[in-house]
Amino acid sequence: MVVHIITRLALGGAQQFVYEIAKRMHESKNDVVIFTGLSDINKSLSGKNNKILDEVYRYKIPVEIVPHLYDHISLLNDLKALIWLCKKLKEYQPSLVHIHSSKTGILGRLACKIANVPRIIYHVHGWSFSRSVGLTRRFYLMLEKLFFRLTTEYIFVCKQDMLDFIELGGNPHIKYKSHIVYPCANFFEPSEQNRYRIELRKNFGFNKDDFVIGTVARLDYQKNPHIFLEIASLFAKANNNVKFLWIGNGEYRNEIKKQIDRLGLSNKFVLPGFIDEVEPYFSVFDIFFITSRYEGLPVTAIKALACGIPIVAFLVNGIKDLSSRFKSVLGINPYKIEEFVKQLVIAQKMIQTEKAVLKEEAKYVRENFNFDRTYEKIDEIYKS
Repeated sequence: MVVHIITRLALGGAQQFVYEIAKRMHESKNDVVIFTGLSDINKSLSGKNNKILDEVYRYKIPVEIVPHLYDHISLLNDLKALIWLCKKLKEYQPSLVHIHSSKTGILGRLACKIANVPRIIYHVHGWSFSRSVGLTRRFYLMLEKLFFRLTTEYIFVCKQDMLDFIELGGNPHIKYKSHIVYPCANFFEPSEQNRYRIELRKNFGFNKDDFVIGTVARLDYQKNPHIFLEIASLFAKANNNVKFLWIGNGEYRNEIKKQIDRLGLSNKFVLPGFIDEVEPYFSVFDIFFITSRYEGLPVTAIKALACGIPIVAFLVNGIKDLSSRFKSVLGINPYKIEEFVKQLVIAQKMIQTEKAVLKEEAKYVRENFNFDRTYEKIDEIYKS
């Protein structure tokens, strides 16, 4: 029996991972169950939906809803969730618990220790301290150092996250009980890419000569859309045919629309909001950008690479892994605006001069970063 524990099953990379792995385990007749809380449309910090949970129900994957488990901190609710987890783990008696997301990483590991679970895997989809500052950052780092001893094994979405823990004073022996499993994605067929590109670009009002730079991300603090507008303003001055596309919604949407107007980019920027089935839309871009303040390793980057699209991104967390591994990922130290613009120019030239490289790297990503291949890796870890 394997139990996956995650805070919520809203739309997101970690949530998609849990669903895809649990689905394959269920189809293979392996005992698996997911413990998850629910999103709260008023209180959840981001991703205020239960879209992945809906898929879990649709495929009849065993799932238990954890009462009082939310993504924001509440001592009373967290204590109630901890008690529930301890009770259920003793009831199920799993041989292995696979824990995802930062807050549940703490509650889940503590519950596993109390319930005497023999094997505890903590899947780091990005450290909590990576997205914090000041005393909060130091507190989260202290917790992770303490909980090192409660963790049988770690799975990291990038090597850089493991190195960050060590560099910040964490136990260097973490490398002996860690596995690196890069994020994965579902891909549409390459033969469909050109059809989608023509159809969807037309829907957005782009013509065949437009050069489209954009991303798929929430409009929030983490994804840092304000700084990209500054970059876009500089790049647009020397490129008349450039258009910008940001697919996604979020709390900053109204601010971003106002900033677009102030910068005189209204005729160059498209903000379609949230799109449910977003995979085909990656074919629209000529260059994909990532301006995040922090990331684990973004699934959107994997999907862009699979389409043969060069990526320009700030070197945070997993972007460092991708930049060292793929020639088509151009990394810039945060938050160098002028350097970002220079790399956009290089990426623009790469489309013409490095076609073979882009095609080969796209082929590699499709073969090695799909969910079937990743399930094989996870299954090997479970059986080791």
